[in-house]
Amino acid sequence: MIYIVTASYTEGKVFIDHFKLEKLDNPSKFQVFNKDELFLIISGVGIVNSAIATTYLLTKYGWRSEDIALNIGICGAIKTQFSKGDLILCNKIINHNSKKAFYPDILINHSMKEAVLESFDFPVKKEHQEYVEGDIVDMEGAGFFEAVSSFLPPHNIHCIKTVYDFLEYDKIDPKDIANILRKNIPHIEDFMNSLLAFNEKYLKIQKEDEKLNEILQKLKENLHLTKSMENELKRILKGYLVRNKELPEEIAEFINIKVNSKKEGKEYFEKLKKILAL
Repeated sequence: MIYIVTASYTEGKVFIDHFKLEKLDNPSKFQVFNKDELFLIISGVGIVNSAIATTYLLTKYGWRSEDIALNIGICGAIKTQFSKGDLILCNKIINHNSKKAFYPDILINHSMKEAVLESFDFPVKKEHQEYVEGDIVDMEGAGFFEAVSSFLPPHNIHCIKTVYDFLEYDKIDPKDIANILRKNIPHIEDFMNSLLAFNEKYLKIQKEDEKLNEILQKLKENLHLTKSMENELKRILKGYLVRNKELPEEIAEFINIKVNSKKEGKEYFEKLKKILAL
């Protein structure tokens, strides 16, 4: 599943409309929207609100390690290399209050800029600029990331921000927010699809590794392998899988046999190595 957390309804409505999400009958202070494998929650402004809403969403609707959580919204920019409307994938998130820093694992290619996000518990203005360590600022990202870190691995947790202003704090225009977010939806959706594809591949590799470790453990026990023989066999098995995609049928003989001596185990080990050399 994909979980999206936005601070305001203005930000969330862009994705509610695009993905045709429907509001759930939800007995809490949070508005939650859903369609198929996509959930969106409106957290409200602030680090604490974001953390509470995120925790509620994942615990209420269930989570798996392969699920994806995204905090999407607007931000203020410190650095002059950014322009209004720039879409930014945050490669580091700082909680200004606690000074804790969080690092998402960005393992896939994407079309966004990257920057350091710093989250405050108050709107940051130009006179506060000297206290800002990050490149961009918001009021939710750090709370979101710390909360999700209790559930999901860092390659499935991301903050995506769109530059709205340059700390020239003024009245926010909901139509302006919607317009700049809407323009960035294709990039965000591409990123979501890439994450889903990566996770599918990652899960497959994990399952293959688990199966390989089970086979290796049985061979180690049955053939009385030493640690060095075990390490050598693991390398040979992986090499065979790379070349042939699956293990040979003959390996069943070695999984089911139990040797009575180290000498006999070594003989079977050498025989197995010859089979795996093909």
